[in-house]
Amino acid sequence: MIVELAGAAWVLPVAALLLVASALLILYRLLRGPGHPDRVVALDALTLVAVASMALAALFRAQAVLLDVAVLLALMSLIGTTAFAFLFREESAEHEARNEKEKKP
Repeated sequence: MIVELAGAAWVLPVAALLLVASALLILYRLLRGPGHPDRVVALDALTLVAVASMALAALFRAQAVLLDVAVLLALMSLIGTTAFAFLFREESAEHEARNEKEKKP
């Protein structure tokens, strides 16, 4: 089944250009981020741009299998971000415990 999208001739290329612009801005933040949490958020945003790109490619090529790839990429991004949050929480707790020991006379 093929579905024609109204305005697809100009909307899809504009959406692709906006995704490229977003990816460039996010790459700047990924490279220049002041800390690890900023870089992880940038990486998570970059994977969201990749998911949107897969969905856009599915529309361009009229292949629904690319949507499965987008869903798997989104799930992997969720797992990675959750793992980083868990590790960062433990590291932060250890850092606070060290600071408490140093404050006591």
